[in-house]
Amino acid sequence: MRTHILRKQLAVLGTAAALLLAGMPVHAMATAPSTEQQLPSSEQMQAQHEQERDHWRWSGHGHGHNREERQARKLEHMKEAAQYFGIASEGKSAEQLHKELKEARKANPAKWEKFKAEKQAQRLARLQETAKRLGIATEGKSARQLHKEIQDACKNRMIKQREGNPSSGAESKTYDGKR
Repeated sequence: MRTHILRKQLAVLGTAAALLLAGMPVHAMATAPSTEQQLPSSEQMQAQHEQERDHWRWSGHGHGHNREERQARKLEHMKEAAQYFGIASEGKSAEQLHKELKEARKANPAKWEKFKAEKQAQRLARLQETAKRLGIATEGKSARQLHKEIQDACKNRMIKQREGNPSSGAESKTYDGKR
């Protein structure tokens, strides 16, 4: 019976010793980094920051504008639509203007479709102009295709500029972190 208790105590002590020894290398690595695992330098951290910023900029996560700018742009677009429909926009809040535009759209859907078509044509013209400046062919391409090609060209240009500027400390990486 005494050997049974002794075996239990030895098992408990052995498990405790194993846990202590297993925890030592992890603790030692955390307090004194080896030459192979150095902490990232400020240049590496800057490069990682720029990579993450580019990911958010070019991955469809917004356009880098703050909320006030978006609201001001939206109000500007609503005022253009109100002018097109002959609605006075002076002294009206965005909500009032939105409500009146909604009513005008319901009352005259053909005029609304014409307005949308004009705005889409204006956007396509701006995209074509930008594409021509960047040396992108525009024949037979939709606004969506042009937008994607312009976005890719601008992204590639930024990457090339960064590669040519050694003082930035950024490495050449794609947006998903692969080299």
